[in-house]
Amino acid sequence: MIYDIATSWRGLRARPIQTVIPMLVMALALALSICVLALGDAARRGIARAADPFGVLVVGPKGDGQQLVLNSILLQGLPLGTIPYDIYARLAADPRARLVVPLAKGDNLGGAPMIGTNANFFELRTDVNAAPAFQIGRGRLFAADFEAVLGARAAAEAGLDMGDSFRAAHGVARGLASDIHENVFTVVGVLAASGTPYDNAVYTTVESVWSVHEEAESDPFAVGDAGAAQSLTSILVQPVGFSEQNQLWQEFYVGTEAQAVFPGQELGGLFDLLRQGEQILQIVGYLVLGIAALTVFLSMYSAILSRERDIAIMRSLGAGRTNVFRVVLFETLSLTLIGALIGRIMGYGAALIIASAFAEQATLPLPVRYLTELEPLLWLLPLMVGLLAGLLPAIMAYSVDVVEKLSAS
Repeated sequence: MIYDIATSWRGLRARPIQTVIPMLVMALALALSICVLALGDAARRGIARAADPFGVLVVGPKGDGQQLVLNSILLQGLPLGTIPYDIYARLAADPRARLVVPLAKGDNLGGAPMIGTNANFFELRTDVNAAPAFQIGRGRLFAADFEAVLGARAAAEAGLDMGDSFRAAHGVARGLASDIHENVFTVVGVLAASGTPYDNAVYTTVESVWSVHEEAESDPFAVGDAGAAQSLTSILVQPVGFSEQNQLWQEFYVGTEAQAVFPGQELGGLFDLLRQGEQILQIVGYLVLGIAALTVFLSMYSAILSRERDIAIMRSLGAGRTNVFRVVLFETLSLTLIGALIGRIMGYGAALIIASAFAEQATLPLPVRYLTELEPLLWLLPLMVGLLAGLLPAIMAYSVDVVEKLSAS
């Protein structure tokens, strides 16, 4: 057995091009599947972690519930519009609501969205007994209008610290509007990093957002702008219990002024879309894996045809048919299994690079992890490919006629 393995390694080293190319094709086939699965898993975990502190109801304008959740919780896309501040006042006084958080958007600082809210935002928790999800790292919370608290990433990118001043740009994101407001904000605090999109946000009072827009009652290009009127872009609600949350949802469902949606339900629909994309790319991965199997087969087939005389010499020197059969299978399995190892490095490496680039652009961390539950399948596939691709070449080697090949010389 050891002799057969050593012989197979010598055979692979003797033809580097025919060895490296099938190995890389196998590596790319597995890398594609690993990258897709790792990114899909990271996206689901990143979204779930980012949404975890935000309760079970999001109240906002009538329209696309998924867009409302994405904008309110993940800070992606544009707000649907605005709702009257009176809705927040009623919810804040409703005994069925344990915590109510107003959100008013409409400006940005270098692309970081400015969010008008109140101290309730900093009481959001993943669990009643858990610590607040967003905590002050340096300084303090805002206590007056035109005081601002910056998320950790927003502060770093803007180069601001306690005591610094800035003016906000109109629009909910960089590029939507270019005018700079005259009102000056003072930084009074910087949040500790939370690993959520809210690290890239700037917080101030709701009244500050309204005051900033008093000079213009409306702007046709500012979608969802809280504007000068007393309005909000959305409200986060943590009900007291399960029955209370259903009662509140039902009231908004039959009402006309706003809607209430469950983040988990809306994000579940997003996860379904992610899974559909994964399934399509996995099919592509299987096709590439089939191409890899054909490449390995052709490599080994051509190698056997060119080495029939060498095989005959091995047989004449005492190697049995079984030895030759095993040598060819070991060569094929070495190609596919080493390719599988390289594919892991390439797949996870590509996933980390893509996740990092996405996090920079969308401010949504994607925690890529090692998918241990997939390891049996990721080793079984190349093993099966190696066995299937090497079976016919091994049979050909097994069947080489020693007398014919040696006498032909």
